[in-house]
Amino acid sequence: MTNTILNLAAMSLLVLGMVAGPAAADDLADAKAFIGKQVEQIKAGDTAGLKAGFTARLQPKITDAMVAKAKKQATSITLDELVASVEGSAKTGLKIKMKGGRTLTTLVKVDGKWAADTLWFK
Repeated sequence: MTNTILNLAAMSLLVLGMVAGPAAADDLADAKAFIGKQVEQIKAGDTAGLKAGFTARLQPKITDAMVAKAKKQATSITLDELVASVEGSAKTGLKIKMKGGRTLTTLVKVDGKWAADTLWFK
């Protein structure tokens, strides 16, 4: 009985791995690493570093005052709450979904590097 349950569990994990695939896991890991870095930049008050992680059209909108305001709120939410899942791919862009299902931002490749295309903090 125990072996049957273990075999079913192993098969379930195998099937889930085939459905979600390693690429989906990599995309989620990339998104968490990217947003995690931006959260650390917010906590450090690093406006210039933060700007570099956004698309060119958004960079002028990121100000020291905005980062200072976000810094006060940065400890009230976890990375797992910010980045719960991703949709899309490296080719089309990654739509990052928060724990509650809301879209946090979309990451797009710019010159081979990820850049956020939405101001997800304010």
